[in-house]
Amino acid sequence: MRVIAGTARGRKLIAPNNMDIRPTTDRMKENLFNVLATQIPGSRFLDIFSGTGAIGIEALSRGAEFAVFVDNASAVLINKNLTLTGFTDHAIVLEYDYTVALQELNKKHMEFDIVFMDPPYKADYIPQTAELINRLGLLGPQGLLAVELAPNEAPPSINEMSLCKTKKYSTSMFFFFRKGF
Repeated sequence: MRVIAGTARGRKLIAPNNMDIRPTTDRMKENLFNVLATQIPGSRFLDIFSGTGAIGIEALSRGAEFAVFVDNASAVLINKNLTLTGFTDHAIVLEYDYTVALQELNKKHMEFDIVFMDPPYKADYIPQTAELINRLGLLGPQGLLAVELAPNEAPPSINEMSLCKTKKYSTSMFFFFRKGF
């Protein structure tokens, strides 16, 4: 697993030895960032269910202003990868349950241009997480929510958001949502 583009291009990231974390493959990262390319520079990026931190780190490498990483079990791994890539000064790592982390971000009046969610497959986290993001005002007015799911999963229905793009690949699907309808 490595950073595929930008200022940290080619740097290897630490991946776990177990299957508790399912890192997004380099090919899937490339596909995701092809869609997000024009929105990344200068953006505020929120990576929920971060795992290794590879997606948020890729965003930082491609010019995101800062990134917040939320994962209830892998802060040490994310911090090691941030150190390896030199992005510790451009990131916040929150090792909390996502609901607690999102409420903390709200208390700090944070707003994001891009929110990426890669929850555990077969878990119904997306609708409630997206609704909490909306209710707390964490996604900016022109913000984009990107969700990665298994290729056989249906697009989630999210209140107050419309599905604007779907990308299906053999190992993953990406769904892109915007506020409103």
